[in-house]
Amino acid sequence: MSKRSARRPVPPTARGGRQQSAKPPASTRGARRPLRHWALGASLLAAVVVAVAIYAGSQKASTPTIASGSSAQSSATAQLAPDGTYSTLTGLPGSVSALRGHATLLWFVTTWCSSCQAGTQAMRAQIPKLAAHHVQVVELELAGDLGQAGPPMTEFASQLAGGMVHDPAWTFGTASPTLTRTYDPNGYLDIYYLLTPSGRVAYINSSPAATMGALLNAVDKMTQHA
Repeated sequence: MSKRSARRPVPPTARGGRQQSAKPPASTRGARRPLRHWALGASLLAAVVVAVAIYAGSQKASTPTIASGSSAQSSATAQLAPDGTYSTLTGLPGSVSALRGHATLLWFVTTWCSSCQAGTQAMRAQIPKLAAHHVQVVELELAGDLGQAGPPMTEFASQLAGGMVHDPAWTFGTASPTLTRTYDPNGYLDIYYLLTPSGRVAYINSSPAATMGALLNAVDKMTQHA
């Protein structure tokens, strides 16, 4: 895994990802983030294909490949989201299977990623609307922050979500290494999955600050097919 960053493709929605060189000083790293954000926003015009691999013992299965920015035709045709564990900021354990019964936006981020920061700020205004559609948001830091030094998830959440950090419709936490590998095998910095109440993948995309309109449309369609 030590050579992961050297061979991992960087998706169009996550340009400005992990650097090959040593980590720059904090002052220069912060200066680069706005440029990353604009590059990420522009690159969302291109569709990317996300393949999620599931490894369980000696058996190997995979979710179907869903084009980023596209929805399954209905909840009946969507595929069951693979299980995995995470821990919440309050220290409680969680799992993907336990989310079934509620529509969920399962969102994986890195705390140093500019699109993740902008997306969390944008999500703050949309939590009431998503909650009205009975959609809960579970925002998880990818294990180890994908090898880069970023702020702790507690600080990330409190600064960017503000008072909404305690909203029951929005859960923050950290994905286990296995959950990270399952849902983000290519090391994307910012990727989300919209899951139906039955736990099926209805929609995949990235950078909600730039794709919020498409996400809300996907929520509407999912609600219509429920």
